[in-house]
Amino acid sequence: MNISTFIRLASNKMINQAQWYDRYWGGVIKFWRTNQFNLDCINLGSNSGLYGFDYTQIEGVQGANWALGPQSLVHDFNILKNYFSYLKEGGTVFIPICPFSCLISKYSKESNLKYYTILHPATIIDFEDSERTRALSIMYYPFKAMPLYCIKQLVKSVIRNVISSRKKQLDFTVDSNRMLVGWQKQFGITDLNAPLSPQHAEEQIIRAATLHEMILFCRERELKPVVVLLPMHPALTQQLSDSFRHHYIYDFIQKADIGDTPFIDGFDETNYSDVDFHSSYLLNKRGAMKFTSQLCERLSIGK
Repeated sequence: MNISTFIRLASNKMINQAQWYDRYWGGVIKFWRTNQFNLDCINLGSNSGLYGFDYTQIEGVQGANWALGPQSLVHDFNILKNYFSYLKEGGTVFIPICPFSCLISKYSKESNLKYYTILHPATIIDFEDSERTRALSIMYYPFKAMPLYCIKQLVKSVIRNVISSRKKQLDFTVDSNRMLVGWQKQFGITDLNAPLSPQHAEEQIIRAATLHEMILFCRERELKPVVVLLPMHPALTQQLSDSFRHHYIYDFIQKADIGDTPFIDGFDETNYSDVDFHSSYLLNKRGAMKFTSQLCERLSIGK
C-alpha cells in the first residue's frame, strides 16, 4: 500500500467516525450500520421523533429510532417501506406527527441527498441519477469528494474541543416564540387561529391520505401502528389554541381515518418539566427516556 492510499483510507476512517460527518448526513449513518432484526418497536418521524424516543434503558424492549430531521411523512413512509422487515411480527411502529405534519414541506437537493444512501431508487422523491452518484461518492470517499470541506470541519472540531463554551440557560418563552415565527414563515401562515387556507386544506387531504396508507401498510404486514404527538413544553403548547389544534391536528387525524389505531396526544402529557426539554419543542435525552419508557409500558411492549 503506497503512502497516498494509506492517507486516504485513514482520513476516510477518521471522517466516518466524526460527529460533524454524521450531522452532514442528517443522522442517516445509523442506517448504514443497521444490523438488528426482530425489533419490538421502531419510531419514524422528524426532529420531534429524533429527540423524543430513546430505547437504550428500557429493559426487555428492543427498539430503534429511525427518525431523521427534518423530514416529512412521505419520507417516513419510504423509510418504513425499505426497513419494515427489521421488525418482528406484531411489532409496533410509532408514527410521530408534529403541529404541521398536515402540510407539505419543500426540501432542497442537499436535504434529500442522504436518502440516496439508504433507500431504493424507486422510493426516493425526485430521484436523479447524478445525485445518487454524488451521494455514494461522498459516502465512500468523503475526503476525495470534498477535501476542503472535510479539512474545514476537522479544524472546527479541534477548536470546539479546545475551547469549551458554557451552555446558556434556555428561555422557553423566547424559544417558543421563535418556533412559532419560524413555522409561520415556513408555511406562509399569518393567523394560526384561523381555518386552513384553500391551499393548505388541499395539502392536508394529501397528507391525510399518506398517513392512512402508512397505517394500512403496517396492518397488512401484521405490524401495529401508533400515531404519536410528542409532548412539548408548556410555553409552546399554551400558545397553540384549541382552534389551532382543531384545524391543524385533530381535523388531520380525522381525515386520515386511522380507525382503532391508538393516538397518543402529547397535549395531554402534563408530567414534564424544564429539565425534560432540549427546547420548547423537543425533549432532551432525559425526557426522551421518560416518554419512551412510559409509552412502552402503556402499550405493554416487550411484555
